[in-house]
Amino acid sequence: MASAATLRRSISDVSRRLVALLEESLAPAGAVRILVAEKILPPQDSESTSPLSSAISSIVSPSAASRDEAQHIVEYVRACEAQGRGDSALRLLGRLKIRRARGRTSLGLIGIEFVVLMFVLLIHSIFVLPQLQEVFASVGAPLPVFTQMVFALIGPSGPFIYLAFLLLLIVVIWRVFPFVFGPLLAPLDRLLLSLPLIGSAIRQGNSDRLSGWLGFSEGDASSQLAAIDAARVWYRGDCLARQCDAVLREVAAGKELSACMAEARGFDREFQAVIAIPAQQDSRAALRARWRIADTLPEQSSPLAPALAQIALGVVVGAVVIAMYLPMFKLGSLVG
Repeated sequence: MASAATLRRSISDVSRRLVALLEESLAPAGAVRILVAEKILPPQDSESTSPLSSAISSIVSPSAASRDEAQHIVEYVRACEAQGRGDSALRLLGRLKIRRARGRTSLGLIGIEFVVLMFVLLIHSIFVLPQLQEVFASVGAPLPVFTQMVFALIGPSGPFIYLAFLLLLIVVIWRVFPFVFGPLLAPLDRLLLSLPLIGSAIRQGNSDRLSGWLGFSEGDASSQLAAIDAARVWYRGDCLARQCDAVLREVAAGKELSACMAEARGFDREFQAVIAIPAQQDSRAALRARWRIADTLPEQSSPLAPALAQIALGVVVGAVVIAMYLPMFKLGSLVG
């Protein structure tokens, strides 16, 4: 799983570099030669008729466990390149893994901070709190009420530690389980999609993301299928990947792609209406426009969730600091 994520990030980084070079009016082969000279890419076949897809393919190590999955991405770039839209495919891949720095804190980093906070609280409740209790007991005074309340919540027998470990367990299962038991989550997808608010949010997110893959591909059925297959590999373990897999299975059974997309429950009506537009050029233009303005794009992602998580961590840390300093202030007055 980690190697697949690293490979996707490498593909995105190289794609952004190639797009930047192509925007300087360089030919695709020339852009690839520059990256080879910079030792960002290994030596390439100078006779290749598909330099962009060959460059993406060269990133994948022959021994990589995710090579077969990455080949679907390469085939998608090659199909777009054959139609003269290789730069568009690279632009899509390059934007999918833009790092959310620039003043934003990722939920992964907040999760690490949360784990560190748990250990700090556990140390305080085991080693610091008993010492404070003994000091106050020696002068015949109870600990401040706020301190007692806070440490009753975060102590070894308090609910906070158990809730925190339960939350971490849920997060780990949520991240790992789909990669191991992905097909078994289809009933859960149906349940979530049937919920009024959650279902509409999932359908909108799936439609926003898949719009880019289909919009930058060509209008023929084989290119569209290659785009859906590449999106399935890229979002492996996600609800979108399972929806793409279901569509591909129905197409393999003999159904038309447009009919399969219209019947898929994982996409919203706006997306399905755009797919059904007879003029393929207009349909793909509408899909690209939707992808560019979608709130799910990395560079436009809302920082609300990280901000709320940081506020929650700040409240917990602030409560612990106050609970620690109150006994010290009161102890000074008692000793005096």
